[in-house]
Amino acid sequence: MSITLRYEWQQRRLPIFLIVDDPAPCLNLAYYEQYFEKHVRDVPNSFTAAWADVVQEFGVRGKFSVLPIPAAIGRIDRPLPDVAPHDQAEFLRIIRERVSPQVDICIEFLTHFLAWDIRRDRPLDYTEKTMSPFTNRDHLTEYFMYGLRILDNVGLNPTGATSPGAACVEMEGAYQSAIRTAVKEVMGRPVAWYVLHVDTLSPRVLPRIMSLNRETGAGCVTMVSAGDDASWDTQFNMPSTIDSLITADGQAGRLVDLFQNESVISFHTHWQSLFSEGRATGLNDLRVTLGRIREHFGERVKWMKCSELAEVTVAQAVTHHVVVESETEITITLHSPIACPDFTATLHTDRMVQSVFIGGQRLKELPPNTLVLEAYSWRSQRGSVTWCADLPVGESLVKVS
Repeated sequence: MSITLRYEWQQRRLPIFLIVDDPAPCLNLAYYEQYFEKHVRDVPNSFTAAWADVVQEFGVRGKFSVLPIPAAIGRIDRPLPDVAPHDQAEFLRIIRERVSPQVDICIEFLTHFLAWDIRRDRPLDYTEKTMSPFTNRDHLTEYFMYGLRILDNVGLNPTGATSPGAACVEMEGAYQSAIRTAVKEVMGRPVAWYVLHVDTLSPRVLPRIMSLNRETGAGCVTMVSAGDDASWDTQFNMPSTIDSLITADGQAGRLVDLFQNESVISFHTHWQSLFSEGRATGLNDLRVTLGRIREHFGERVKWMKCSELAEVTVAQAVTHHVVVESETEITITLHSPIACPDFTATLHTDRMVQSVFIGGQRLKELPPNTLVLEAYSWRSQRGSVTWCADLPVGESLVKVS
């Protein structure tokens, strides 16, 4: 049997993340963007606090947009015209203190409605969803930097971007380059990410590296939603379709299919879907969905921020390895320009393994039938050995004997 090395997801747990689109301080975007329909305008902070409760109760990770200039009515680092100042400040406090420690905050372009003139601070006569003919890579870079700075001004530490609808999908090469540059320039982060695509059909849906410097580990990763918004119709007093994601018995649904195919598990919703015109039907149904995920997937999944998953994806791509076999042991030399916690790998070998050392530290042996690894542990099965330990910048040695 030839010796081969394969990188795994951290601790052999499948990454899972939730995407929440369209939030703004105390406002329902649908009131402005779907002005031809009847929608409630104001979203009370009691609802935002209830959302934070769900995040903390279920350990939710993923991404949460905050519109820098919601519906083009004003910047959120200045008083918004339709929001009381104390309410605006309280929304930002809840997101900053209770949500952002667990969930990435990102821009969703600037307005999610009319495009914004970043030179004159005023709306333009076309929408962000139709702005491709009016922009280019350099302008998009400035556009994204403008939004990132607004979120940074209010202490939200943004790490990536989301497209309103499929804005700029026709120019994705320029788009990814722009957000990569903007995140590096404004936030100093070498790895950027964005959400643009939805794929509800493929059996496995993975993050995709769109650009990468293999010498430094800097790059940009696109995060793909694999599950539809099950609560969109609650805005119109219709029920959620959460069984389409995961049934009560955990036997069917899009998320179950992804789990069974060992895919990254991702799904999206919208702030207005959770708010449900003040009824919070969507939020209550999300709680049910999260409870089902906890019950049926358990420790086999790992909730992750988009930024964390992007960094792991890049680490797997840039980590080089050399495997050398002797009579007494197998030595694996790993070299990476970036660090990665709980880096996990499987070595395929016919050897009977007695111990695994990394950087001179002996790892804890787990039973062969262990599904999920701990930090600094290993398990052996017929024909393979899998270990989990932090990956440092530079060179590290793994000795298997």
